[in-house]
Amino acid sequence: MENKEPVKVENFSRIEKYLRSLKSYGPCSYAILENGDGSYIQVAGGRVTCVLELREKQEGRHLRAYLPIPHVCYTGEQTVMCGAGNITMQPDEILFIDDVVSAFRAFFEQTSFPSNIKWRDMSHVLDAPSPP
Repeated sequence: MENKEPVKVENFSRIEKYLRSLKSYGPCSYAILENGDGSYIQVAGGRVTCVLELREKQEGRHLRAYLPIPHVCYTGEQTVMCGAGNITMQPDEILFIDDVVSAFRAFFEQTSFPSNIKWRDMSHVLDAPSPP
């Protein structure tokens, strides 16, 4: 979690507590959960404005979560400004914290992700050269 030392977590309730404390602004606006093979799930934002990404280390893929039926009714790109930087996302990529908690739980327990969460390949973002 932003501004916290990494810790080994044995119980999901601790992770859920941290996730639910995230805000889409300020010093506590993103969290990352990594597993033993270097894959990770990360969230930026909080409450009703979250963007969720998954890095599959062995497959070399970076994915962003989206919802087939968006939670929000507006169109056009949105930007979350958080400690991880400014993240631009589409309306269908805006998740609520309950969606995020469910996805983090699945990752932690190594079970299937919730059926309402789909994944969009964003690997090209990692392959793009950094701006000068």
